[in-house]
Amino acid sequence: MVPKPFHVVQISDNGDLVGFTEERKILQKTNDGWNEITMPHSNDVPQDMKVINNRLFITTQGGIWTRNLQEGNWVKIQVGETVGKLIKKGEKLFGITQRGEAIYSINMKDEGESEKVFDAKDFIVWDVDSTGNTLWIATIPDYSWEEMTIQQRR
Repeated sequence: MVPKPFHVVQISDNGDLVGFTEERKILQKTNDGWNEITMPHSNDVPQDMKVINNRLFITTQGGIWTRNLQEGNWVKIQVGETVGKLIKKGEKLFGITQRGEAIYSINMKDEGESEKVFDAKDFIVWDVDSTGNTLWIATIPDYSWEEMTIQQRR
């Protein structure tokens, strides 16, 4: 039984099932049922979550937090701006700022600052992927409207 509707479901390398509910709660499946994972600060509300290997990554207004799914110690990842959406591509993690204006490559090794890899001036970032040293970025253009004269049929 699933206790609440999920927005995101992820599975770790160890087979841990983690869900992000529509009510912005993080739940982990255990033998006893579904347990809520508490945030490091009570005022932090998750905006998105991903699992890579056996690590949980959560973005909040206060920053990006990570922890090993079997341990309880949270580590904060430094990012220059508030990240609203996490994109997982294989073993890589990218963060998109709340208005889709920049992409960060999230540092998953330590608490060091993550790197801004793209600054969108007139676009909104929708998705990213990478192959080798190439970063592929899907953007939504900034559309402009112009008046157009339409001939009337008689």
